[in-house]
Amino acid sequence: MPAIETSRSGRLRYRPWERAFLAGVLALALLMVMWGAWIERGKQVLQPLLTGPAGAIAVESAPMVTAFNQPSGTPHALQGSTSLLLPPYYQWEANGSAGQKLGFVRARGGYLTVGVRQATPVFRGYFLTTRNPFPAGWYAHAWAVSPPAVAQGIGELVFAVQTATTDQTGLINYVFVSLVTTRVHGKLRSTWEIGYAYGYEQNAHSVILEKFPESAISPVNGEYHVVIWTDGKTSYRAWVNGHEVYASNRLHMQIAPPFDAYLEVQEKNTAYAVQYRQFAALAGDGVTVNGLPDGARIVWRGRAYPAHAGVVVLPLPANVGEESGTLTVQMGGKATTGQVHLWAGETLQYERA
Repeated sequence: MPAIETSRSGRLRYRPWERAFLAGVLALALLMVMWGAWIERGKQVLQPLLTGPAGAIAVESAPMVTAFNQPSGTPHALQGSTSLLLPPYYQWEANGSAGQKLGFVRARGGYLTVGVRQATPVFRGYFLTTRNPFPAGWYAHAWAVSPPAVAQGIGELVFAVQTATTDQTGLINYVFVSLVTTRVHGKLRSTWEIGYAYGYEQNAHSVILEKFPESAISPVNGEYHVVIWTDGKTSYRAWVNGHEVYASNRLHMQIAPPFDAYLEVQEKNTAYAVQYRQFAALAGDGVTVNGLPDGARIVWRGRAYPAHAGVVVLPLPANVGEESGTLTVQMGGKATTGQVHLWAGETLQYERA
């Protein structure tokens, strides 16, 4: 059974007067944004995805994606917190029960490494967690490298989706998919475990809903693509490399939205580190293309989709997440075509040539 991380909340809680001040600042900022939008009423500057004779396609609303393809700088403290920031990944923060002396995070060679430097007699962990929560019902994706073996002890790769309200309530309710590696009678054993945890930080419990050997699903190019979807209440689904490994709508989890994702490692009696290549949080199925003129159509991966009321929705399941291929805009005998990389849940905008 995966260890429950006992240091999932390192942020300091706000005092009442600080909350009132922050609420006022946020309200003022919202009013300024609304006023600016009202007086501007100009076209939003979009980054073109494709340009050509038949017009351009640009990304209007991008998904929440982090690719750990830039080398990280030296972690530094987040003011008012025990967490660390990992530049240039400022939308994330690092923390964990292993502490800053034993726990570490770094990005090198296109991968994020999360580890604990030396063995401890009880479970200790470290993690990188999102600082921008996402709503319930979104699809959380993690691409993780097949984790290393252990000579002794227990090492765990953990991908978790947790309530973002822990700082206020003390509850660490979350769902997880973990790969637990240990030795039994000298033989290496790695097991996938799917479940959820609930309760207060220092007195939490976990429930295993499903478990199966790592050998049941082979890594693809040395990686596992793990996907978690939950409404936080009764429903939870999980996929590993496209295989649905768990689904239920009869749970009682009480995971209050919004959610944070955790890229985590746990160890007991062994130094251990795991690697992640990419993370994404996606709102739902399909890619929406807006603003298409009458008679226009989109050809995506060899299939044509005519516009209806100026809109085309390209098929892309949210649990798949991303696809690359040839996209063509056809209109009035002209065509704009090229290779693109699309994400489920994103919105594209057509612009005339």
